[in-house]
Amino acid sequence: MEARYKRYHILTKCNRCVLILTILLWSTSSVSRAETPAKFQEGVEYVKLRLYPQAADAFKSILSQQPTNVDALFQLANVYKLQDELELAIETFNKIFPAIADLKNASVKARIYGLTHLALAEIYCKQSKLDIAEQHAKEAVQNAPTDADTHYRLGYIYTHQARFDEALAAFKRTLSRKSDFPEVYEWLGLIALMRNEPKQAVTHYQTVIEKKPYVQSAYYNLAKAYRLLGDTPAATEQLKLFHKMKTYYDRTYAIEGALAEDPTNATLRLKLAEIHLEHKHLSAAIETYQALIRLNPDLTSGYDKLARLYMNLNVPQRAIPLFEKILELNPDTVEAHVRLGWLYTQTEVFDKAETHLQTAIEKMPHLSLAYHGLAEIYTQQGQLQKAIDTYRHITKIEPDDSDAWKALNKLEHLKQESQTTR
Repeated sequence: MEARYKRYHILTKCNRCVLILTILLWSTSSVSRAETPAKFQEGVEYVKLRLYPQAADAFKSILSQQPTNVDALFQLANVYKLQDELELAIETFNKIFPAIADLKNASVKARIYGLTHLALAEIYCKQSKLDIAEQHAKEAVQNAPTDADTHYRLGYIYTHQARFDEALAAFKRTLSRKSDFPEVYEWLGLIALMRNEPKQAVTHYQTVIEKKPYVQSAYYNLAKAYRLLGDTPAATEQLKLFHKMKTYYDRTYAIEGALAEDPTNATLRLKLAEIHLEHKHLSAAIETYQALIRLNPDLTSGYDKLARLYMNLNVPQRAIPLFEKILELNPDTVEAHVRLGWLYTQTEVFDKAETHLQTAIEKMPHLSLAYHGLAEIYTQQGQLQKAIDTYRHITKIEPDDSDAWKALNKLEHLKQESQTTR
């Protein structure tokens, strides 16, 4: 079992390049993107959605007209890598070197050169060809020395070659360039375990969990470190957390596998988001909902789920456009009007708030929640009589609404006080 999760630990580190490669060239000056921005962006969006065949077609379309377009070559090679077509990926990455030979901007040329070597190093790591990977990683460091990922990759390789002192030096350089790099601490923890330094391992794995709490291998290895220290209760607790994270991972992995076959399956994607929310993995839930609405642009429930999540996170500026989109798709959605009424009130855009609440009332004349929203608007604007009248109306349609009675009594008292002091 331990060997199995050590292997999983290694695989997850290799898969980190999925995130790296999809954004690498955005930080460089574009060579030829201006000529085909729409098609390039379309390809990038397909990569984000893991629609790799469509992404490949988009980048091939650019290359059919511009065979030396560096951005398209890089992204196409990345797509091949994500599809495990590694030889095609290597072949395509190698086409970048002659394509950038005539670039006049030396710094841009060096950076693209370095990042391409980094990508090749990651592929050769995946093929367990560590000697070749090391040479590419060294070229990456030499040409892109300020990029933390190049030093990280070299540290990764040294760790797998059991060259721990060199690995530690590379990871130190990585953290000096990017201190918030959870994967580095995972490897530092593993090196500490291999050197029988459980106290240091505990510190490193605690840092991993603090920065990235959904990496199941960190809990397993932290339990191992506690066992080596003789702290059985702590080890047992970490194993419980490990099994919890493993269950979470297994559930999400299964759904993601099904989505790879059926990307537009809204039911599966909604279920995936729910699982992320159960484990309070909010960023993953947001990404899942975003993918859902990109792939199913007419699905109102997708916009609604994401908008509610943003409301719960108190990010009204992101929730508002989503509820507006719901009304664009279905103007009769009363709840969206009510929620927009509250959101616009929160952001003090009172005219829009009142319009949405009045619309909700037109559609549902006895909707007390909408009247509460109107009363709140009038109160915040100092229109006490309108607020009082609104609360009186609520008490007529909902005689047992204690909140309305309390607010009404308070406002009537304030009104009397203001009249007395005149």
